[in-house]
Amino acid sequence: MTSQARPVRPGSSQLAASVELRHLRYFLAVAEELSFTRAARRLNVVQQTLSEGIAQLEHMLGLRLVERATRPVQLTDAGAAWRPYAREVLEAAERAAEAAGQLRSGHATRLRVGLAATAAFPLTPVLLQAFRAGHPHVALSTRHYGFGDPAGGLLSGDTDVAIVRPPFSAAGLDLLVIASEPRYVALCDQHPLAGRPGVSFSEIEDEPWIEVDESDPVWCAYWRLTALRTKPLRVGASGQSLEDVLEAARTRQAIGIVAESVARTQPWPQLTFVKVTDIPPSDVAIAWRVGEASELVSEFITTAQELAVPPG
Repeated sequence: MTSQARPVRPGSSQLAASVELRHLRYFLAVAEELSFTRAARRLNVVQQTLSEGIAQLEHMLGLRLVERATRPVQLTDAGAAWRPYAREVLEAAERAAEAAGQLRSGHATRLRVGLAATAAFPLTPVLLQAFRAGHPHVALSTRHYGFGDPAGGLLSGDTDVAIVRPPFSAAGLDLLVIASEPRYVALCDQHPLAGRPGVSFSEIEDEPWIEVDESDPVWCAYWRLTALRTKPLRVGASGQSLEDVLEAARTRQAIGIVAESVARTQPWPQLTFVKVTDIPPSDVAIAWRVGEASELVSEFITTAQELAVPPG
């Protein structure tokens, strides 16, 4: 993939005023679907409107974000790097709209839910929908947290309860495991191990691995399988997000471990996932601060227990 600079555009404040939320929705839909046709159908817009919107966004940014000549459509290097920022802005706008709706409706109660690396897990939307259905008068707000905060905003006080992937440094937190799933290694589709039904840890231990920057050491050690290593870790790349892990694997800079739900939902080209057969599964848990299980938090936990997936 390549990026191409365009003529200098207006300053950052002018640019922020020019870019509309629809531009971000168009770009993220294309990035996720890797097809203008599917993205247009998903957004219920005419394909020409979608294509023109992406072109307008590229013009305003001075960057080419999408490589249209390939099938499937691919993001350029600039597009892949800018994608997390587009998602962050759109999620912030959605939270602002939700807050305005709460103010208009006069909601007296609110539950803030953190999602720490669990957005792809199938039980996450089911749990949130079930809680909303059972508590229609509660303002339920959600926020995604990246690799830098595996506790999902609980330790900073930004959330009341979180759906997380332990283990991590959880002093002051209570956790309830509600499901687990196998873990997979992310590989370039040209890697010698690509296409295998499964691999053992010994077959990938000597590979260069991605190092996650500025995150909880217990969480990092778990995902780079420190406890199983017999040799020093080889670092091939560093990053701070799932996109960084997948990009490093796709370009053969480094491999990384992801949960099964991620392996089954990511549409990245030139990327494949192989199950690692002899490592522990990834747990998904509900977490909350010790001694701060309010009535709403307790009811959220109860809903999660009712939907919990039995082991095995």
